[in-house]
Amino acid sequence: MATKELIKTKHIKDALQRYATDNLIPLSECDFTINKVDTLVKNARNHEFEHYTKERLEEYLNPETILNEHVEFTQIYTITAMQKDTQEMDLLYTIDYGRYATHPTLILSPKSKIPYKRYAPSDTLKLLYRELNKIKAANEILIGIFDETMKTTLKKFVKYLYAGKFTKKVKISLFEGIEPVVARQSRVIFWFKEKEKEGMVIEVDKDEILIEYKKPIYGHNGFNAHGKYIDTLYAQNNDDVNIEIDPKSVRIEEDNNSKRYISINKGYVHYDGVKLSVDNRLRLHEISRNKHIIDSHDEDNNIDVIVAQHDVTKDSVGEGVELVSECIAVEGFVGAGSTLEAMQLEIKGATHQDSKQFAKFAKINRHKGTLRCHEAEIGLLEGGTVHATKVKVESSLGGQIYAQDVVIGHTKNNLKVYASNSITVRLVSGEDNLFQINYRDIPILDAKIQFIQEELEDLKYRVDQAKRFQPQEVKLLEDEIASLKIEEKKIVESYKTATITVEQPFRGLNSIVFTIDKDHEIHYKTDAKAYLPFHLKIDDGTITLLPPAISLTIE
Repeated sequence: MATKELIKTKHIKDALQRYATDNLIPLSECDFTINKVDTLVKNARNHEFEHYTKERLEEYLNPETILNEHVEFTQIYTITAMQKDTQEMDLLYTIDYGRYATHPTLILSPKSKIPYKRYAPSDTLKLLYRELNKIKAANEILIGIFDETMKTTLKKFVKYLYAGKFTKKVKISLFEGIEPVVARQSRVIFWFKEKEKEGMVIEVDKDEILIEYKKPIYGHNGFNAHGKYIDTLYAQNNDDVNIEIDPKSVRIEEDNNSKRYISINKGYVHYDGVKLSVDNRLRLHEISRNKHIIDSHDEDNNIDVIVAQHDVTKDSVGEGVELVSECIAVEGFVGAGSTLEAMQLEIKGATHQDSKQFAKFAKINRHKGTLRCHEAEIGLLEGGTVHATKVKVESSLGGQIYAQDVVIGHTKNNLKVYASNSITVRLVSGEDNLFQINYRDIPILDAKIQFIQEELEDLKYRVDQAKRFQPQEVKLLEDEIASLKIEEKKIVESYKTATITVEQPFRGLNSIVFTIDKDHEIHYKTDAKAYLPFHLKIDDGTITLLPPAISLTIE
């Protein structure tokens, strides 16, 4: 048996849990007796709970004083915690607290174990009163005060018990509080839902009220079984929305009249009945051109769009959709005629051959459309077109790539790759693939050369003007010209350092091409064998493609 322990506490259930843990016994085997109860009081003048004498305490036990002075009570129990030996009385019950817990009722089952035949009625009454006080104290219901109805009901119940009539559930009032009179019922207003259209997403501004809980207004206030004064500050939060909020995007402001859930930033509302948040991520099942989601031409539109359509028979991004955003993530398929533009683009499904994508960084699982970006990662290229600075493709079933640097895992047939710096392929298992070094075939670089040439023309004119009117500016302008010419030369002569590497042996006829200028190219048809990296050797006017040693003389 566990040793008995004297404990002073406000929370008996917590104290018994600690006692059970310390003594390595189940909580169900723990019991207690109440040795002493200290009742503390606070009111509108004294905001801390204080011990009062019995006589002084009596002054606060009438309803008028409680309401006028905003009186609250709490109790500290001195108990003896122990391990159960034999359980003489075992009450089976539930407690109905009601709306405000002002008049809680114990509903006693006739299956309860009450050994009344061993005792005189007066002793049974004492046992029941003691047991009910233990139940009340354990549930933090005030004991010893406001319980005259409980005492009266218990006396009637004992007579009922000895008459053998306890065959149905019996209700016993545990506490007589003061029920507030409600002048205005509480209600919850979901303001953000008023902006909802056709089930689509909802955009809100910074500092916008999302949800408002209008607190009840009482004709007169109340007082409940836990010793709490009931007013609008107490506010019956069981009527409030019981939700979790994201503290980074939603804040709560509360006063006597209402509790407001307010957006911290501009963004899109996400509410699933459990959690409320606002961020710049749009989560949609699908997008069609008939549903207006966001303003694609809004310069401040720096949101993340996540489209997740799990029905494989439907496109996540429908036919003809045009969407511009900071980040776009599509978990399904992209339909015909659609245009996606983003800084970060990820498509886990496939792009339609008549679709277009624009991004700084793009990652596409299966690509059939036209992509223009800075860096691209493609899982499977299925006849699609890619314009980029750097491209990485895991596998290819045909298509076109235009980039400075290209890395390919495996290609079968009919792939055309145009690069200025490097092409690296692990395996070419088919035929009719073209690997060509030529910056002119890369629109990004061709446009850059045109831009540089236009800038050079402009700078030459400005140098002439500076020599006449601002000689001190000439050196700076000439430095700009020199820098642009170096950049132009690096692009135009990129073929000199470019390489084409195929790591495993070719298995058929494929084309290797190095373009020198508009009038000169070196072509080579591969055999089914392994090659060292293809590159050019330049010696005076002779340019040689190695390793096949094909030469071209330029005068």
